[in-house]
Amino acid sequence: MLVDDTQFPLVRMHYNRVDDRGDEVSFQIFEDLLERKRSFVLIGLGAETEHVHSNEERKRLTLWMKRNREALHTHVRAMVYVEPSPAKRFLVKTSAPVFQKFWGYPILVSASEAEAEGIAARLLAGEQPAHIEAAQPDA
Repeated sequence: MLVDDTQFPLVRMHYNRVDDRGDEVSFQIFEDLLERKRSFVLIGLGAETEHVHSNEERKRLTLWMKRNREALHTHVRAMVYVEPSPAKRFLVKTSAPVFQKFWGYPILVSASEAEAEGIAARLLAGEQPAHIEAAQPDA
């Protein structure tokens, strides 16, 4: 995964790219974002690679998430995941409650990056994720 924070408060997470600097850099970028103590929106791009996480990787991620849960809940308005396929958008929506319970922030789904940016702007303007989600089509 590659984290791109150059357009903060929009932070792109490229799931189909690898940061050659390693996972620790991604964790540090994320911690730096949280330390700003300002709201931001994550835009998820690209299908996650077929990489199978080792038990150690999963444990490290879970521990990091637990350490940062309050800051994640406070500063991340939502993840807006870009998925062109209606069927896959539906699958992401069905797993949204589990995602939010684990990460502490909601996930919304969009069909395009332009649509995701529009949703992000609404979130950053103070609109609640539940209102945006209710207005989205089911597929």
